Amino acid sequence: MNDTVCPTHVKREQIFQAAVAEFHENGFSAASMDRISARAGASKRTVYKHFESKEKLFQELIRRHWAKFTETLDVRYEKGRDIRDQLTALGEAEGHLMTSPEIMATTRLVMSEVLRSPELVEENQEKTDYKASFEAMLREAAADGQLCIDDPREAAEEFISLLKGKAFWPVVFGAPVVSVKEMAQIVSSSVEMMMRRYGQQDRR
Repeated sequence: MNDTVCPTHVKREQIFQAAVAEFHENGFSAASMDRISARAGASKRTVYKHFESKEKLFQELIRRHWAKFTETLDVRYEKGRDIRDQLTALGEAEGHLMTSPEIMATTRLVMSEVLRSPELVEENQEKTDYKASFEAMLREAAADGQLCIDDPREAAEEFISLLKGKAFWPVVFGAPVVSVKEMAQIVSSSVEMMMRRYGQQDRR
C-alpha cells in the first residue's frame, strides 16, 4: 500500500482516527492492525512507525478520552459567588459529557475493555484525579464559610457518586444515554442533597 503524502502529525492522526473507528466497530480484542492500516490509507510499516502495537493505540484512545473529562471539569471556585450556583455549574460541566452519545459510547468501550484487560492501562501511567476539581471547590467553599465540610475529599466523592449513579454507570452497563433534561434534574437534585448536608443554613 502506498501512503498518501502528508505531514507526519497528520498521518499519525489519520491512523489514530482509523483505530478509533476500528475499536468502536469490533472492540479491542477483535480489532485488526490490517484493517486499521486500510482505514488510514497507510502501510502497516507506517502504522507501526507511529504506534508500535494495537495496545499503544488503545492506550492513546484512553489517554485522550479521559483528558476530555479533566479539561471540561477545570472549573474554579469564585469567591463571593453563591456556592449552590457554582456546584450546579460544576455538575453541568460533567453532565455535558455524560449526555454526549459519542463520549459515552467511547466510555463504554474503554471501561469494558479495561475491565477485561487491566494490562491495557500502563503500570507507570499517571492516573487522572477526576475528583480534584470537585474537592478543590468544596475545600475553598468551606474555607470561605459557604459550606461546613470536615473532609472535602469525601464530600467530593459523594457529589460525584450522586451524579454518576444515574447518568454514568447505568450507561456503561448498557442503559440509554440520559437526556439533557434528565441530566439537569440529576444535577439539581444532587446539588440539593449536597446543600442539605453541608450547607451552613442547615448546620445552625
